[in-house]
Formats: sequence, C-alpha cells, structure tokens
Amino acid sequence: MNPQKRFRAGVVLCVIAAAALGIPALAQEPTVDKYVELLRSDLRTDKVAILTETLALDDAQGAAFWPIYREYENELSAIGDRRVSLVKRFVTGYGKMSSEEIGSFARDWFAVQQDKLKLREKYFKRVAKATSNVTAARFIQVENVLGMLLDLQINAEMPLIK
Repeated sequence: MNPQKRFRAGVVLCVIAAAALGIPALAQEPTVDKYVELLRSDLRTDKVAILTETLALDDAQGAAFWPIYREYENELSAIGDRRVSLVKRFVTGYGKMSSEEIGSFARDWFAVQQDKLKLREKYFKRVAKATSNVTAARFIQVENVLGMLLDLQINAEMPLIK
C-alpha cells in the first residue's frame, strides 16, 4: 500500500476509534489524568514516522526539514502545555464554574487555537523556504489532520459544560 493510502487508512481507523471511545464518555465525570494522557498520547510519537513516510524527503530536504521540525515541536509543546492547563482548569472546575469563569475558559481556549494556527503558518513559511511549497503544504496538511484527530478524541471525551 502506498504511503498516502496507508495514511488515509490510519486516519480513518483513528477517527472511528476516537468516536467509538468518546461517545459514552459524555455522561461520565471528567478526570484530569485521562485528558492529560489524551493530550500527550502516542500520536505525538507516531507523528515522526507518519511525517517520514508521507513527506518522502530526500537527504538534502531531510537535513533542512528535521531541525525546523524539532523547533516546531518545541513551540507546539509550549502551546500544548497551555492546553493541558486549560483542560485541568475545566476538569477541576467541572460543574462548579461561574458564567464568568466559563467565558474566560472559552476565550483562553480560542487563544490556544489561534496560537496553534499562527505557529503552523510560521512553520509553513520556514519549511517552504528550506525545502519547497509542496513539502511545506504536505507537512501542514499532515499536522492539521493529526491535530484534528487529537482534538476529536479530546472533545469526544470531555463532557458538556454545566
């Protein structure tokens, strides 16, 4: 199976698994550890393998791309830490948050999402300059799909705000 078909098949399986696991969770009380585990899941480890396969970089492109990717992951990790903090805030305040606290939570959540988008745009430009527009676009496409999978899994597990 070619890399694109394997990638698509993996995405479909992850979506199905995330949806199947998340549906019953809406009725459950949240736990901090569960969400932190989701945020720091094996998906992060698998990203390098997925990127290696889907980008199919030659030696020169790889030499240019991977140092940039490591910087990207470091910055993304800082945004992820903010996200973990938000999830902890949500879980510890679940069912007890005031309207103002919920509004603050929502604004902080939007800020994390905006910062993640800005980061992707910044690194699209860097990767494009170091490799090509095609490689940069493919990198961002894979990052976007993997990010959506993680978002789907987390959002499926989080109960609705009370």
